[in-house]
Amino acid sequence: MELFSFTIVPESPWATPWQADTLAGLLCWACARNFGAETLRRDILDPCAAARPPFVLSDAFPGDSLPLPQALRARRWPPELRKTIKRARWIRRETFQRLQRGEPLQVDDLVMSTGWRSYTQLRNTVSRATNTTGDAGSLFPKEEWISDNCTDHLTVYVRFEPQFKGMFWELIEKLAQSGFGADISAGKGQFRLHSTLQSAADLDQPADAPHSVVLSTFQPSAQNPTQGYWESFTKYGKLGPDFGLDNVFKRPLIMLRPGACFRGNPPCRWLGRAVPMTELLSREVAEALTRRRVDIAHLAFGLAVPAKLNLEEGYG
Repeated sequence: MELFSFTIVPESPWATPWQADTLAGLLCWACARNFGAETLRRDILDPCAAARPPFVLSDAFPGDSLPLPQALRARRWPPELRKTIKRARWIRRETFQRLQRGEPLQVDDLVMSTGWRSYTQLRNTVSRATNTTGDAGSLFPKEEWISDNCTDHLTVYVRFEPQFKGMFWELIEKLAQSGFGADISAGKGQFRLHSTLQSAADLDQPADAPHSVVLSTFQPSAQNPTQGYWESFTKYGKLGPDFGLDNVFKRPLIMLRPGACFRGNPPCRWLGRAVPMTELLSREVAEALTRRRVDIAHLAFGLAVPAKLNLEEGYG
């Protein structure tokens, strides 16, 4: 699976974070709506369930930035630098490549800008029974994001099987026509493609590196390496609107953030798994979908690149 990148330009605020698993799920919806459920199952879901994903995505990153590897946060930094290291989220691509070669990280290499700004938008609850707004006092806050002044585009990395290249790009173009994430009917998540697929093979060096750095929000599988550094969080997802269910909430998922580092030679090109429906949904919802001959999965794969990280201490 070769490594490519492409860039997008947000043209409105977005109400859903640009995370790899969310983007993968939306491409599945684009496949089902444009090419049918059988094509989705044959070309994407069945290979993913067999641990042979036809494509693996990164999160979307601001400009040419990449995530700071978590292993480097664990180094023994001087006390006066610890807050700076903790706040830093990104490094420039050329810095990331130096780290891949085993060169040391300098504080000046850190990108302190987040790449986007968040704000809270007050929203009205809507009754499912009456399809009208709720009673007085039923407002709730919803976080949204916009690009900051430091960059006007986002970069996404992708690996795919050669035969899936054409289909992948067609799905991306379909998604650009509809929008990304929640509230697209209200104009959120609108974006345009800024570039075509560009080779990112330079990030796949050195091939003999002892570490893998994951560029995605993902969930490891039981077969993945366990020796490393990562930051986890709990994700609360929902099913798409097409199923017509009352309970649209998925079970909470423990996910790892981009920048997770694992030790293993040869380095991994991707990690993670497709979370099956039985783990993803309540028993009642899963049974209701099964009766309708519907099966779903959460594509929680992570795109990884090799690195010879210069660590003061080993992994233990």
